Amino acid sequence: MKTAWDNYLKQELRKPKVQQAYDEETRVLSIGLELASQRRRKGMTQAQVAEKIGTSAPQLSRTERRPENVNMRTLMRYAEAVGMNLDIRLVPKAARRKSA
Repeated sequence: MKTAWDNYLKQELRKPKVQQAYDEETRVLSIGLELASQRRRKGMTQAQVAEKIGTSAPQLSRTERRPENVNMRTLMRYAEAVGMNLDIRLVPKAARRKSA
């Protein structure tokens, strides 16, 4: 069952500027979700990762929830802490998936 919010969002996303902002925010938030997913997959807590990268658990939580202001070195240390490498790619827009 669609809610009033669903209907409102569908209507607003017809506007190109709103759709662009929504897509950008979705891409940013997906970074944080992936960070948290990899941490959990490795069986680590936020406190454990925070200690490995030299920050606090609350700061790590902010990084996972709102990663838009995190710097590249922090992302690299985070990846290393969970046994991974950071791999950033530029891809043609046509190859990018459309979000919701």
